[in-house]
Amino acid sequence: MAERTQHGNRNFIIGVWLTWTAIAVVSYARHYFEATHPFVWANGSWPELLEWMACFYPWAVLTPFIFRLEERFPLASNAWKRSLGIVVLSSLVFCYLAMAMGGLLNLGIDRSLGKLAPPSSYLWDGNRVVLYFEEFFFWCTFCAACAIRRFAQFHRQATQLALEKSQLEASLRRAELENLRMRLNPHFLFNTLQNISVLTQQNPKLACQMLARLGDLLRAALRRNNSPETTVSAEMTLVQDYLAVEKMRFGDQLTILVDATPESEQALIPSFLLQPLVENAIIHGLRGISQVGSIAMRSVIEGNRLVLTIADNGVGVPAELRDDGSGGIGLSSTRERLDKIFPEDHRFVIRKLDEGGTEVLISIPYRRRERSAEEKIASEEAATVDR
Repeated sequence: MAERTQHGNRNFIIGVWLTWTAIAVVSYARHYFEATHPFVWANGSWPELLEWMACFYPWAVLTPFIFRLEERFPLASNAWKRSLGIVVLSSLVFCYLAMAMGGLLNLGIDRSLGKLAPPSSYLWDGNRVVLYFEEFFFWCTFCAACAIRRFAQFHRQATQLALEKSQLEASLRRAELENLRMRLNPHFLFNTLQNISVLTQQNPKLACQMLARLGDLLRAALRRNNSPETTVSAEMTLVQDYLAVEKMRFGDQLTILVDATPESEQALIPSFLLQPLVENAIIHGLRGISQVGSIAMRSVIEGNRLVLTIADNGVGVPAELRDDGSGGIGLSSTRERLDKIFPEDHRFVIRKLDEGGTEVLISIPYRRRERSAEEKIASEEAATVDR
């Protein structure tokens, strides 16, 4: 913060000197082209330019102090009458200092170039025109200080409002996403409990095993429930735990295929993204089929995109679900989450496969999880051991 403040002060000082230099040069150019009477120095000579600029550079030195004066006694305040009186008296002091500093600079320039004149000739001789010019420079600088300070205040307020708006939008988005996830978790739980309740009549032992496995799955899911994002590897592990519960019901009638490329395993995805889609494939795709059901999950990196697919070999998702995803909680909530997290930067496609079954494809930006310091150290130690 201190370094940034020093950098800003340095830029301010440089800007002040460049501004007054530009004003002096433009003013001298006008003076040069309009001059018709003889000068002490040759018209257009370097000594004359230096003496001309000596009238402006004192204000470059005094400008920071005038900015402080304006900040300390702003005219746009309730005590503006008091502030105006102080500023008017201060203007006389600043003008006298500017004239004295300009005279000393001119004296130094003339002496260095061999022109001898009494020092008293460089003091103010009471000419009111000179005082008027100096007052003009003071009030121009004072007004510039007021305008710049008001602009800086407006910019800070606009930045603060933009930051607060961004924070509010982020909070609302997190709340919406949390609401969507809260809709998914009970949906998954109720469906699984319903399956278990059916099995309690048909196969009580299997129902007890499924209930125990469900408890393990819920503990794993709740441990990461506060995290809005997870890795592909962790999400697929959770899905496989869920499929293990379903496999106890389907037995050999269900096969699970997982194909995640190594570079995609640490990619970040929204938490609890794949499980509702797999559950939807089992409910709508595999129910009622006579052959062995198959669920295939795949993740791959294509350019700067992460592509996830979930396919089954069942009867396929009904057409109304493929079109807009509005026919089921799992599909509709997944679509809503992707719309909010990756607005206009994702693909969510449900299509019927030519060979039978349904495929759900998700394409989102590829973002990799940064490894922690402990993981990096462990990886380096493992590499050292291998060598």
